[in-house]
Amino acid sequence: MTENITLEASVREVVGKHVRHYRRQGQIPATVYGPGFSPMNLFIGEPDLRRALAKAGGTQLIELQLGKETITTLAREVQRHPIRGDLLHVDFYRVAMDRVIRAEIPVVLAEESAAVASREAIAIQHLNSIEIETLPGNLPPHIEVDMSQINAVGEQVTVGDLKLPSTIRIITPLDEVVVRLDYAETMEEEVKEGEELEIASVSAEPEVITARKEEGEEGEEE
Repeated sequence: MTENITLEASVREVVGKHVRHYRRQGQIPATVYGPGFSPMNLFIGEPDLRRALAKAGGTQLIELQLGKETITTLAREVQRHPIRGDLLHVDFYRVAMDRVIRAEIPVVLAEESAAVASREAIAIQHLNSIEIETLPGNLPPHIEVDMSQINAVGEQVTVGDLKLPSTIRIITPLDEVVVRLDYAETMEEEVKEGEELEIASVSAEPEVITARKEEGEEGEEE
């Protein structure tokens, strides 16, 4: 069951480059959209918004308080400055509590494998999230994998092995591997083989992203 988080918001009349003035005053532009709901532009105070996003992620419900009106939402897209990391804009998806939605839920490794504890093996996580369908009120903050159930090299946990409530329908293929145990030496060899390629990719990626983001920021409506 998700824990609802409340955020005070106000209706936003200004759009385009005019919002930059409000950002400097700590008011972050946001938009709420959803089926059967006309998109609404809002302002939300930066400190409260930052704390709410850190707590809620994309799986916990956020209730936007507009005077006497409450809109139940999920944070869907968060835009940040590519260098400073400042919040620029947030999209919220309005949910209906009686309508099933689809969401990506983070996977968390819990407990400890005896083989990993004794350093006979290492855990290699293949999936960081699982796609599910459920009612908004049943969204879990994360999905735990009990690592104590696998204790030998080669053993693994698939999506089908996960124990989830009957209120949740798994969309990710059940035969996909979530985590498996392997020899530590195997992992070290794979890291060494891919090291040069990985370094090249990391050094190139920020430059491309920064150029694209900055270009978009200058020409963005907000």
